[in-house]
Amino acid sequence: MNASRKKRLKHFRRCVAYAAPAILLLTVWICSRKPALAEGYMCHVYPAVATTLSFFSRLFPFSFFDVLLLAFVVLLAGGLVAVIAKKLRFRQWLGCCCRCVLWLPVWFYLSWGMAYFRPDFHERMAVERQTPDKAFFETFVIQHIDSLNCAYVAMDAFDTEEIDREIERMYGKHHALLRLPYPCGTRRTKHSLTEPLLTQMGITGFFNPFFNEVQVNRFMLPQSYPFTLAHEKAHQLGIAGEAECNFYASVICTASEHPQVRYSGYLKTTSYLLNSLYGISPDEYKRIYGMIDSCVVADYRKIREHWKKAIRPVLSEAQNKLYDHYLKTNRQASGIKSYSEVTGLLVDWATSQTAK
Repeated sequence: MNASRKKRLKHFRRCVAYAAPAILLLTVWICSRKPALAEGYMCHVYPAVATTLSFFSRLFPFSFFDVLLLAFVVLLAGGLVAVIAKKLRFRQWLGCCCRCVLWLPVWFYLSWGMAYFRPDFHERMAVERQTPDKAFFETFVIQHIDSLNCAYVAMDAFDTEEIDREIERMYGKHHALLRLPYPCGTRRTKHSLTEPLLTQMGITGFFNPFFNEVQVNRFMLPQSYPFTLAHEKAHQLGIAGEAECNFYASVICTASEHPQVRYSGYLKTTSYLLNSLYGISPDEYKRIYGMIDSCVVADYRKIREHWKKAIRPVLSEAQNKLYDHYLKTNRQASGIKSYSEVTGLLVDWATSQTAK
């Protein structure tokens, strides 16, 4: 092969290296403008992608999120050191960084991120939005408080594997009703080495879309663990919206006969309902809150104090701002406030189920 042909081949490979991710990003952009295309992708392509990625990641006990972070540090810091030591040309290092910048969003959106462009919850679930009704909502909250009081169970210790199996069983049982693909891969719960930092930021768990991994922070108390795990598993099943994941976690946990899973579901769900109640019926909030059993109130206080001691306000605020921007960039108009929007979904869902 002569020098001219080698040069042309090298130029062709360089063009492909940049053109391929650019074309795929264009495809993602088109899907972001056409919710039906994104829905088709998540319903028919994503399950295969999730199955493939999770089959690979479940074989290893460590978190690939940590591996990805390490690779990022090596690329930046190690590359700069190599450039300074003249072991690598600056142009080569810069080119490698540029290709990564192109391929990372492609990987993100095709591995899971397309879920942000799906039709909203009401359209997918064929549930009508209800007109806000103060009296109805107050009754709705009171019903949940009654169920919460009945569901109370001491949770000083619990079996994480047992909790995991129960939540998987519940998703398997209710996935058709909730219109979720199942099994859609294997959800092996992992823990990141960055947990100390995540704890200071107040992060209880997250989903790593690059390797289809469910991550849960072991710092959280037993009362919060089942709901958080169910929330992250909802992400893995193709749900992007935080309010929707809270909705699925609430339905799955409160429908369970496992005492600890059920209690965790009602504990977290009722806290969201109470927050909304304070804004809707501030005059009735104190009276209704007073209906909560003292043992449950003690758990709420325990959870609040547990995190208050660990969270660093500066880090937590910075994380909240970054995540708020991330959510808004991905069509989540309410940003980080969307977590609390689960109350509307619960009311709409309950009304639709009653009407059937």
